[in-house]
Amino acid sequence: MLLHLLTIITIINSLTGKPIIARNVSDCTITEDGILLYHGQHSFTKFEHECLPWNDLQTVFTEIINEPNFFNDASIKLAKNYCRNPNMNINGPWCFIQNEGIITMEQCDVCQSLAPRSTLPTDIGSIDEATNDDFNNGFFQNIRDEFKRYFAYIREKFKQIFERIRQGIRKVTSRISEQFD
Repeated sequence: MLLHLLTIITIINSLTGKPIIARNVSDCTITEDGILLYHGQHSFTKFEHECLPWNDLQTVFTEIINEPNFFNDASIKLAKNYCRNPNMNINGPWCFIQNEGIITMEQCDVCQSLAPRSTLPTDIGSIDEATNDDFNNGFFQNIRDEFKRYFAYIREKFKQIFERIRQGIRKVTSRISEQFD
């Protein structure tokens, strides 16, 4: 019973207070060149680093942050620290982060599922021309790849949670053993 209670306490303490923002496909657009743009409010990179405010970096990175309407926001200040793609990067939305005192650019994991998706023909007459190989090699392979990415992400998160639980249990057991010594 005590072990269950300690496990629950450790899990609750290991959770981060990052805001959860629902990402919607309507927040993403793809240009004719295949460049992904994001207009939502997600502000964490794919490695879970918090994005820096664009407005604070406007004087430092003038070659990238140079036009007030470049973000499809009313102003750079209103773009806050949300993921954007101001330089039309082929890898999609990104933001600046600060890691160990160094400001770098890091990709955001928004809109990525839209990039590899193949589209089905809209003309009903051309459906007969599509073969099973077209669907197996394109559409279903993309779905399989998306599931693989999601499961790898979930597996990694579970590893992190279990490692935090192990560390918490080690701390608690060492404290208990110190008290009884």
